[in-house]
Amino acid sequence: MASQANADVATLDIAGRYPVVESSADAIARIRALLPQIAAADAESESARRLSPHVVDAIRQTGLFGIVMPRNLGGSELGFADLVRVTAEIGTMSGSAAWIFGVLAGHSWLINLFPEQAQREVMDDPTTLIGTVFRLGGEVVEENGGYRLTGGAGRFCSGIDYASWVIIGNAVKKADGRMEPRFFVLPKSEIEIVDDWFTMGMRATGSRSIKIDSAFIPAHRSCSLADMLAGSTPGARVHEGAVYRMPFSNIAPFSIVGAPLGMARGMVQRFAADIGKRLDGAEPLEVAEQSATFARIAEIGAEVDAALALILEDARMVDEARDPAEITPLLGAQISRNWAWGVQRARHAANRIFEASGGSAIYDGSAMQRLFRDMNSGAQHFAFTWDRAMTGYGRAAAGLKAGAFAIPKGK
Repeated sequence: MASQANADVATLDIAGRYPVVESSADAIARIRALLPQIAAADAESESARRLSPHVVDAIRQTGLFGIVMPRNLGGSELGFADLVRVTAEIGTMSGSAAWIFGVLAGHSWLINLFPEQAQREVMDDPTTLIGTVFRLGGEVVEENGGYRLTGGAGRFCSGIDYASWVIIGNAVKKADGRMEPRFFVLPKSEIEIVDDWFTMGMRATGSRSIKIDSAFIPAHRSCSLADMLAGSTPGARVHEGAVYRMPFSNIAPFSIVGAPLGMARGMVQRFAADIGKRLDGAEPLEVAEQSATFARIAEIGAEVDAALALILEDARMVDEARDPAEITPLLGAQISRNWAWGVQRARHAANRIFEASGGSAIYDGSAMQRLFRDMNSGAQHFAFTWDRAMTGYGRAAAGLKAGAFAIPKGK
């Protein structure tokens, strides 16, 4: 990730315990060496409704969880384009493993927006993994120089099995009745995990709900949403990269977007390999009769490749920016548009592959069926909502004021 000189940058240096990943090629080589192990564990992980700990440990040992973590916290600091590439590679074999990797690796950027004291506390062990719940219910009030959260409850805490800390979003109720949206980080020891993850797809992510009856949160473990959207968070003082001064809404979904794109690519690869085996040694006429299917493979493969290329170009733009102002409001809207467009195009492409996969693909235990369910489940994420992203970009392109960012409230 590109950086610029910043005279206000504080000294923050935590000894690394991850192996350093030196380059994009190194990152891809490390994850490809693990793909057979990831694929072999996928069915068992789905049955257990949580990712195999052996897979998580194997990824830890590669250092890839630190791919976007700053070097001064013990990471490799490669960039979000590399995070997307690695996540997509995993997604070709396991949608759930890709999702968990992207979430946990990406959160090493999110914690860097918090005050330095929180970063030191949370990242004292650089191999720490962090989960999130962006929309946690309950009430937060100011108390003794910090905050008191009561009645907290929220869904979709991906990676909670392996996280030591969880970042949550809520709003502080001020004495005058005003609400101030903020993010907080809590140790998992103060959180109750609710075993309610029974879903159509993404079962092995174990993205269960959490509850927090009552917890005191010190002020240093909090960051205002206004600062996170303005790029003026406390973390900007201890990290030089421009990416720490960009609106978090322009960055966060890069951590998960590679998962559905990788799943779609994996479905194309599996389908092509299966038909190749089936037609190996067949008569020329029989092979020729499959011309429409070969054309389908080519067309769908191109759509998925185009979607991934679009996302990677946006990630490269973010990685190489030397000033947050380089990402204009229109480019920010473009990033959101491309997340949604890329994932939804990949979803439609994957579904076209599934419809040509025949009856054998519908059986439980079929890798194709699992990827199909995971693909459609992952594409349901708020960040990939087509209507919202497309209208947002249209407004920006027309020179109209963007809608106010808000964490949507559950009913």
